[in-house]
Amino acid sequence: MKPSPKQLPFAYSQDAPFWYLLAGEALRRGEPELEPLFRKLSERAGELGLPVRYGSRKSLYWAVSGRLYLLYEGHVPGLGRKGFHNMIRGFQYAFSPRLFPKAAVGRILANVAAPSSPGRAVDWTVADTFMANGLSVTEDYGGSETDGSILSACLADGPFMDLCLQAVTPPETLWGQVCAFYEKNRPGWYYRCFPGKIRALPEVGE
Repeated sequence: MKPSPKQLPFAYSQDAPFWYLLAGEALRRGEPELEPLFRKLSERAGELGLPVRYGSRKSLYWAVSGRLYLLYEGHVPGLGRKGFHNMIRGFQYAFSPRLFPKAAVGRILANVAAPSSPGRAVDWTVADTFMANGLSVTEDYGGSETDGSILSACLADGPFMDLCLQAVTPPETLWGQVCAFYEKNRPGWYYRCFPGKIRALPEVGE
């Protein structure tokens, strides 16, 4: 029986090019989709009197990293050591600098292990991670001694955190569309071993 597009064959989930394609597609779709969310976050921060804003490449990278982590957590949490290594390896080809996704996923994992409050759900913890790491400070920033109060104010504001959760929530169709595309277009052995040799990622139709 042919697997459902949302049930990627295990062998394919071990392929770095699959994760490269997923990350590249998440970034491509995320840039225009996230811009209005970042604008709303910056506006809400202004209403709260907080000297932060969102909207830089840093914001995009942290939001997309959160989306990718939640896709992994939701679909293939039993990936195994080798598969997890290849997942990170695939992500790295989609980001610049390449070290970013490894550091971002490491930060998310650390926060999931020690969340901001006991029993906090994984998706909210990923939102917390984006909130704290995806921001940039404005000229009104008072220095590192104010960091704690800024983060506490963000966490305490429901509308602000709802926007952060939206930012890290992956589109419902992304996983299934990328899986279906990859099943039909899985690269040969050489490119599965050396995904960096893939000159350009194809665009997955929505």
